[in-house]
Amino acid sequence: MINQFHWQDDGVKAIDPYEDWLFDTGKGYGFPFGPPLETHWHTGTEASADFIPGDKDPNAIYPRLYQPVGSGSGKFQPSFRPFVLRDSPVTHSPVMAGTTTGSTIKRRLSIPLRAASVNVGYSPDLAPENPLIEGSAKVVIGVIDDGIAFVNRRFQSELGKSRVDFAWVQDGDAIAGSDVAFGREYTRGQIESALAEHTDDLGSTDEAALYRALGLTDSRRVMPNTLDNKASHGSHVLDLAAGADYDKHASEVLEEDRIITVQVPAAVTWDTSGIGLDMFILSGVHYILERADRIAPGLPVVINFSYGVFGGPHDGTALLEKAIDEIVAARNERVAPTSVVLPAGNHYLERSHAVVAESDFLKEPVGFCDLPWRVQPNDRTSSYLEIWMPKENYVDGDISVEVIPPGGIASQKLSGVVDTAVVLNHGIQSIARLSYDRHTPLDREDERGRFMLTLAPTEVRNDQDVSIKQLKPALSGLWIVRLIKSSGKASEGKMMPESIHARIQRDTSPFGYPALGRQSYFDEPAYKVYGAMGKLELEDNSSIIKRSGSYNGLATGEVPIVVGGHVESTGKPAIYSGNQSTNVGYPTSSVGPFVSAESDRSPVFRGIQASGVRSGVSVALDGTSVAAPIVTRRVAETLKVGSAKPKIQIFSEAETIEAERQALGYFAERNPTRQGAGRFPQGEIYGS
Repeated sequence: MINQFHWQDDGVKAIDPYEDWLFDTGKGYGFPFGPPLETHWHTGTEASADFIPGDKDPNAIYPRLYQPVGSGSGKFQPSFRPFVLRDSPVTHSPVMAGTTTGSTIKRRLSIPLRAASVNVGYSPDLAPENPLIEGSAKVVIGVIDDGIAFVNRRFQSELGKSRVDFAWVQDGDAIAGSDVAFGREYTRGQIESALAEHTDDLGSTDEAALYRALGLTDSRRVMPNTLDNKASHGSHVLDLAAGADYDKHASEVLEEDRIITVQVPAAVTWDTSGIGLDMFILSGVHYILERADRIAPGLPVVINFSYGVFGGPHDGTALLEKAIDEIVAARNERVAPTSVVLPAGNHYLERSHAVVAESDFLKEPVGFCDLPWRVQPNDRTSSYLEIWMPKENYVDGDISVEVIPPGGIASQKLSGVVDTAVVLNHGIQSIARLSYDRHTPLDREDERGRFMLTLAPTEVRNDQDVSIKQLKPALSGLWIVRLIKSSGKASEGKMMPESIHARIQRDTSPFGYPALGRQSYFDEPAYKVYGAMGKLELEDNSSIIKRSGSYNGLATGEVPIVVGGHVESTGKPAIYSGNQSTNVGYPTSSVGPFVSAESDRSPVFRGIQASGVRSGVSVALDGTSVAAPIVTRRVAETLKVGSAKPKIQIFSEAETIEAERQALGYFAERNPTRQGAGRFPQGEIYGS
């Protein structure tokens, strides 16, 4: 049996380890539901420090990018642009066909998009078809999420009158002549017409029929229809951020808060690699900012996207982080106050983060440190382990990595030469890939070396697409990932300049989706899961497996307000709420969270109440994903009254709330590392 497994070189691909696995070496494993047999287009993001005329791929369609105008000098040109590319071979070269000589463009692919969702006649240069709306708007609240029930009465100012001015469903069927490059857009007028058509004389709306008529639920689709459920993540988040009861509040007051929603493709939400988020969330941010200016010039905007990833560099240099920092800073400078709110992440106790310092390398044998990676059986999604090298004073090859699979299979070592990879084959099918590349954002000084070990699912199906070769599962059990100092560094006793960080990506299905993955984790004896009294241990010890640093990999940029979660009845951090501290070499701008908000009512009553999919339905969901929109609502309130610096205002408000908690006297002391400047309740402070 062991003889059926063998390692071999995977060639020089030099693109991105996620792309190399999903679209090449591990093709067929990447998407947990299996690739449908319908035609798809490629999607992705291009980055360049200086885009020039004529450098766009002639086979691609580009969404309209938001280009803020105002007090800033000169025309603003974003450095990152999303695209959809025709169903044709993808060119991975830095300079694409049809570009002007001298233009260097980096491209990262994303989740493929159904051809039916692509608006093939779209041109971003055509004049927008939506006229300026104007009205009584004072603030725009944008939400990017999954399963957004935008006809719910919580998002109306009075019966049949929507506060949602624009809703973009990114994987909806495209309509010829529409003003989005892909998916389907619904305007306020279209929403209100649909509401009128499906509302009877007694004021009762058949929302199920309405969603079917709008094409938002369709049992023939391969992807889950989250709006067919009692609850959906996006509806809950939008209600916490912008929901209102028009029976209790005046219509003219509610009209001041305008809503723009972006529903990302279900495939992006379900995929566990995180590769799909960049293109679709960045497109959504540009869409919200561009549409906000159509509602009224110069409106302040706050955007909430309650998404996160476990992996990434965690130093603010991820592509999406850089892109959001750039466009939001530009709008702040040129147009109006603009904020982005993100969750801190829910994997504080997932054992997904390891920190290897100089002292962790063994003396005998010299220069070794083992990462024990426990991969579970019956896992139907690929598993990903990233190992990030120090940024400063590190030379490629200072560290090599050896993978020791379970079951007596031969080990394999990779030396750290840039853009190299080896694969473990079972017969002719690859079941694991170890690679080394350099994460290279636009700025050279942000480069970091990265090893990555990718494993096929430990349970596979071979009945979905006959065009894919027979898939083989990876072995479950304990995979030993050994970090080895180069002989020179080890013999000379040279110190590592900074810690090495290893991160396991999320492997479980999100709320509302069938459970396919089983989360892998680091399994080291020194890590204490439970304390002396049998309760979950919440503090780190000498183990290389760390709770601190288990933080949302999208939330380390300079612009976002990052929100942790707490239990309101006690004031203690929610056991799952992540954080990132400064004690392991991260830049100050990437630590957090900034503040905390209620994500659990009490240790017994988990989660907080907000709207389900249908009007009148209330459900409780937990997580920092529901804490973030509470702060989004607070940001919107500060923007409405004219705050030019909402982040500073939120900090000040957090301090005021903490003073009130201290006066009450029965809350746990604030944990600044995990709760930031203060703890926001959903409504009033519990017990007050």
